Amino acid sequence: MATDIDKFVHDQLSVWPAVAAKYRALKSARTRTLPQGGILVTLQSNPGRLPIFDHGCPLCEENYMEHQHTLPFEGRKGRKYNILVNRAPIFPNHLVITRDIHTPQTIWHRFPDMLDLAAQLDRYIVFYNSPNSGTSVPQHAHFQACPKGYMPLERVMERLLRTVAGGSVPEELEFIDTVRDAQLYHYKRFNRGIFMLRAKTAKSMAKLFYRLLDCLNLLAEETEPRFNAFTYCSEGEFRALVSLRGASRPRCYYAEGEERFALTPGAADMAGFVVVPEEGDFDRLNAAVLQEIYQEVSLSEAEEKRLLWRLVRTQPKVEVGICAAREIDFEIISDGAGPQKVSYREGKIDYNGVLYDELVFEAVTISTLFAEPSFILYGEGGVRRYAGTLKLMADKGRVEAVNILGAEDYLLSVISLLPPGQRRHEVISIRRSLTEQVARRREGRLRTDGPELVNTPEVVTYLEHRPSGIGTEQDSPIHGRYDVCASEHCYRYEGLTPAADANARAVIDETWGQTE
Repeated sequence: MATDIDKFVHDQLSVWPAVAAKYRALKSARTRTLPQGGILVTLQSNPGRLPIFDHGCPLCEENYMEHQHTLPFEGRKGRKYNILVNRAPIFPNHLVITRDIHTPQTIWHRFPDMLDLAAQLDRYIVFYNSPNSGTSVPQHAHFQACPKGYMPLERVMERLLRTVAGGSVPEELEFIDTVRDAQLYHYKRFNRGIFMLRAKTAKSMAKLFYRLLDCLNLLAEETEPRFNAFTYCSEGEFRALVSLRGASRPRCYYAEGEERFALTPGAADMAGFVVVPEEGDFDRLNAAVLQEIYQEVSLSEAEEKRLLWRLVRTQPKVEVGICAAREIDFEIISDGAGPQKVSYREGKIDYNGVLYDELVFEAVTISTLFAEPSFILYGEGGVRRYAGTLKLMADKGRVEAVNILGAEDYLLSVISLLPPGQRRHEVISIRRSLTEQVARRREGRLRTDGPELVNTPEVVTYLEHRPSGIGTEQDSPIHGRYDVCASEHCYRYEGLTPAADANARAVIDETWGQTE
């Protein structure tokens, strides 16, 4: 596609005089550099950056300007885009890639499209402004792209990730996490909230990218976190940069007189290429003012600390007995097979006519944030969704279903069923009780296995000290085949209940792992 893009841009500018003049002006645009957080930031004087908007949404086809042409691009699941030459360029060959329908700016479900575009435009870097993070058209979904190498932070990232690909991690980077073939690093210089990612596959890159966003706080009135993202392909892998944001605009934007600078930082600015649309600001801008601007629009120190904690914290697994019946109807969400059935037959589990002692449908329990649903159970209580792994076992004429998931995800369901006023008071004691109960059951399970049978005195000693509740669940909170059950016998548990609201999530998040 890169060859097509070059021809497309050339042909477009040859018939669009007003915008061609803006691209010619870029060649003589004034630039200078300022030191900032260990890199040299480029300032560009660009009065032509002020956009040309005739009327309505400028990214909708019915509002395209005369002579404006498009090049098609198809994303995942039939999503269609129009590639346009940017009306208000910052870079040569500056592109806008816009959805063919009028739909709000959001990265949810569209980051794989962004990666596919980067793979096809191998000499370009593709970037994205979330709403309230520098986009001038938040009402219409779009990406941007430009040739590689113009943005200082992009060049820094390429140098650092080349070093990582060679087998060593530079001191400027802190390794955070991995998902399959993708790795996440925290960049410790320039501004707060900068993360770099690399992956062999788009799928792994997308999983890790969304995991990063999931760990961010979302303002109640906004649809997604504030951030700017960049991605491109290099050395046979995907590489991405995410700059997490605080304020949309710095205070100096609203000031008056000499204190006012008309800067609205977007992706390019956050990557060290600062666009100055008003000529009078270009010579007045200095390193101290620029540092203050970056401090205000970057992630706060407290939010960065909270995010890093969320990314590395863990939660133990808990096994929950959720139901037992002659037949169980269920659905594994990810496999697309739809509703399935298992039944008890001849002491085993009948699944599609084949008998099994045990069936396990694995799901990854994400240990740092709240999990998404992975399977569904259909029953008399209605449809219930669960996170984590589904294990099915045959026992006493029935099939038992066990949910294996993170303890904090389990607790989210448990405390959600309490009145909001009781949740904070109860959660730590419930977590402590759960921890003790799991430990007793697992100790009992190990002791049930018994010592090595060498002589009679050892066997007698083991039998005399065996936990009295083993095998008699009515008299003990210890269950033989799982840690806790889903009834009030242990704690009432209904999977991913709709009652798990923002208040319940906040209670779990703020007390994560605490038992005292």
